Amino acid sequence: MNALMAERMNDRLQQIQHRLTQLNGDWNDCLFATLARNFGFGLNGDAFEKWAMSFSLRAADKHRDNLFQVEALFFGQAGLLTDETQQDDDYRQALRKEYAYLAHKFGLAPIQPQFWKLLRTRPNNFPHIRIAQLAYLYHQRQIDLSSLSECRTVQQVKDLLKANASEYWKSHWTFGHAAQPVHRQLTDSTKELLLINSIIPMLTAYRRHLLQDDATVLGWLEQLKPENNRMIRLWKACGVVAQHAGDTQALIQLKKNYCDPNRCLHCRFGYYYMCKDFNHE
Repeated sequence: MNALMAERMNDRLQQIQHRLTQLNGDWNDCLFATLARNFGFGLNGDAFEKWAMSFSLRAADKHRDNLFQVEALFFGQAGLLTDETQQDDDYRQALRKEYAYLAHKFGLAPIQPQFWKLLRTRPNNFPHIRIAQLAYLYHQRQIDLSSLSECRTVQQVKDLLKANASEYWKSHWTFGHAAQPVHRQLTDSTKELLLINSIIPMLTAYRRHLLQDDATVLGWLEQLKPENNRMIRLWKACGVVAQHAGDTQALIQLKKNYCDPNRCLHCRFGYYYMCKDFNHE
């Protein structure tokens, strides 16, 4: 299982390296794009990554202390301020006006709004809500590599991920659609998914870049609860029970890279059982 976990981590590190190359070696832009992709939680993952890579944080940094301007930049780049299918209201109009100024200032062009998917998406995972949470985290300086690198425990990382949202998004799911006011905090399970899929791989890649020890960061996987998704439930039904997130990452690697493409002869488990059956005959 440890070998499979390491193999999956190496696959993630290759993806990060490719993303880093596309972003001209900017580690904070790479962190943002990696985190954004996982804020899409599968269905909108590609759209979030495309959005995050459509602008440099160097532009946003100049207005980081103003949450309204950060939201204007983020929602504008997402194409959600000019999308004619979106309902309009005073807040959206104000954001659109601010984005026009910022886009002209930094020479920005938004992505196409058609990339975003709302069907089969729970309201909490609507891109509007996730973008608002990312804007808040960025505004609060909670998703910098410098801040994350100072964390020594899983709990310290979770504390940094205490996302909220501006007042408007506490009572809206999308533009123009009011809802019962709620807090926009990330759940503990969401924070753990972000740790597994974004933060641990990014910190591992960054530490290796700096030639620093990454054992502590990788050890966090064994401190996190096993993931609960369809693939892991299927393994459990077969009698394979994961003890922690490191095990679930290994099982996902086993299913995707060996079971699905029928690479049994390249798999230690498959090879063992095939030899066992052969010897039994």
